[in-house]
Amino acid sequence: MVRAEWQAARAAAREAGRSLRGPDESVALVDAVGRTLAVELRSLARVPGFDASAMDGWAVRGEGPWTLGAAIVAGPVSAGETPLAEGTARPITTGAAVPDGTDRVLRSESGLVVDGLLTAAAEPPLPPRHIRRAGEEAEPGDPLFDAGTLLTPPRVAVAAVCGRDSVPVAPLPRVALAVLGDEVVGEGVPSVGTVRDVFSVQVPRLLASLGADPVSSARVPDDLDATRAALDRPDVSLVVTTGGTAHSSTDHIREALAGLGADLVVEGVAMRPGQPLLLARRGDTLYLCLPGNPMAALVCLVMVGVPLIEGLLGRRAAPPGLVTLAVDVPHPRSGVLVQAYRATAGGAVPTARQSSAMLRGLADADGLLVVPEGGARAGEAVPSVTLPW
Repeated sequence: MVRAEWQAARAAAREAGRSLRGPDESVALVDAVGRTLAVELRSLARVPGFDASAMDGWAVRGEGPWTLGAAIVAGPVSAGETPLAEGTARPITTGAAVPDGTDRVLRSESGLVVDGLLTAAAEPPLPPRHIRRAGEEAEPGDPLFDAGTLLTPPRVAVAAVCGRDSVPVAPLPRVALAVLGDEVVGEGVPSVGTVRDVFSVQVPRLLASLGADPVSSARVPDDLDATRAALDRPDVSLVVTTGGTAHSSTDHIREALAGLGADLVVEGVAMRPGQPLLLARRGDTLYLCLPGNPMAALVCLVMVGVPLIEGLLGRRAAPPGLVTLAVDVPHPRSGVLVQAYRATAGGAVPTARQSSAMLRGLADADGLLVVPEGGARAGEAVPSVTLPW
């Protein structure tokens, strides 16, 4: 079997997800944070819609001192508002519409009122105007965000000020999790021969943070029929499994996938940990089958599962970065070595206590680095992948 190169596996996963993206939907802004834009979003409004004061102070016209008029506060402006006359000033609050004829806004801390006259304190030769001009942030039709953009709270706020009440978004991919293995127990201190379930609680929450909708989680015994039943989920976009991807007598993933008529997209990845990963498709359902060892499973979820979810959501790909090693990292075996690392002043340092079965090194990591066959020396730059938590 020829295992996929790690970047090729990521690209195949993203493309597989993109091919199964469902129809767009519209959601109200109150529900939009965390969703993914389905199409380019454009402004419906001029922002600001009027010339507005950027400060509390006075709207003034001409040179001072100025006689004072009625105050202006933020709020709707009556039709037929009188323009500001030469040599006059009106108190104004931040965000209020400046009257026609206003030259600038004098800040409250820069003015002094004596006997009904406003005078300015010492100012530079060209004092700032402190006026937000209409349309300086956006005009109707201006592009705001590209399709595939994650809607953060500030982006949703921009959509609101630009006149949007709802936004078109990609549908949430429905995901089912199946944790395979007779040896997996759900609580307490594991007895000899058993291991604690480290996936049923954490993985659904990680999937949700990536933008998916985890709809179910189940532990499945080492049984072919039970495995096939756990995979037979035409109601979801993605089934994520842990365990059962090797070739022992208790590993039934391959046979179950074949029995369901699923086609393999990726069969193994040339990386350690995580070689036994499988990615398959049947109809409108994808299968991301992770190894059973905890770190191997989470490394595969980060390296391949994240781009798969990005594809399902139509998100823009986040390319790997680069980190400079602070120490030598030997790697005499085939494929790439994926290591959790901490960032230090001298560069990236692999964390302690990390192997396919260990989690502590990953728990304290700043990211994952990818060491090529043959290893890498201190001072060399190697690819890095951001952790999604």
